[in-house]
Amino acid sequence: MRQEMRENGVDPAAAAVGARIRMARKGRRMTAEQLAEAADISTQFLAKVEKGQQSMTVGKFSKLVKALGVTSDYLLFGRDEMVGCAALAAEYMAGLNVVERDMLSQVVIRLQEMLEAMRPEEEH
Repeated sequence: MRQEMRENGVDPAAAAVGARIRMARKGRRMTAEQLAEAADISTQFLAKVEKGQQSMTVGKFSKLVKALGVTSDYLLFGRDEMVGCAALAAEYMAGLNVVERDMLSQVVIRLQEMLEAMRPEEEH
């Protein structure tokens, strides 16, 4: 599978990073054009990055991290994916009534507990 991906011009590691970039972009409800503009890159370049067909410099990677509002660890390793979930849930909760908010707050609390359990001991 990995060899086949490489033969098609796709690096598996780059494809994984590209998939997390695409997920983060969609989680922030950004179009490819909006992200490309915020990160000062072309939409064609971004499309290739999201497909794993294009590597990028540290500078461009840093711009993407900043534009997406995620950590570099998330884009590289997917470690803090649940932080984004909790943030999206909190944003969604702001528009709910009191009963709905109380019900969903339990979900957010559970996500935070799970995130805390995932952190390395030295970060506690």
